[in-house]
Amino acid sequence: MGEDLPLLTMVKSKEIDDLPGDLSESLLALRNTLSTLCSFYSVEDFIDFLFSDGFQGLINYESPWIVFEVGMYLDHKKNMQLIPMRNNIILIDNVGCGWNGGSFESNNSEDIMRELKIWCEMVFNPNSRFE
Repeated sequence: MGEDLPLLTMVKSKEIDDLPGDLSESLLALRNTLSTLCSFYSVEDFIDFLFSDGFQGLINYESPWIVFEVGMYLDHKKNMQLIPMRNNIILIDNVGCGWNGGSFESNNSEDIMRELKIWCEMVFNPNSRFE
């Protein structure tokens, strides 16, 4: 899809609840890093990050407290919300492309990878970028 460019970006969109009081310094640093635009070269890289010890530590709460925006690197208007929490990741399509009824919930990396690849294929259209 993007050849030598990243495929996906992710950035903290908003905090929807109070910052957990037990976040370590390293998790606070990760939260701060995610406040800037992060990029991933493949869906696999992105999934590896979502299921990394660091990110899982950041979201290891029963209720969601943070929301991220995940988008196509080449067209940031093509994006979705990612709402993570312990044992569940919710993806909500912001494009209205017809993907999976607009949302998907799972904590299975293979299922999330499959659905994210489908979404990317549906929204990645070089002829419709920047419309």
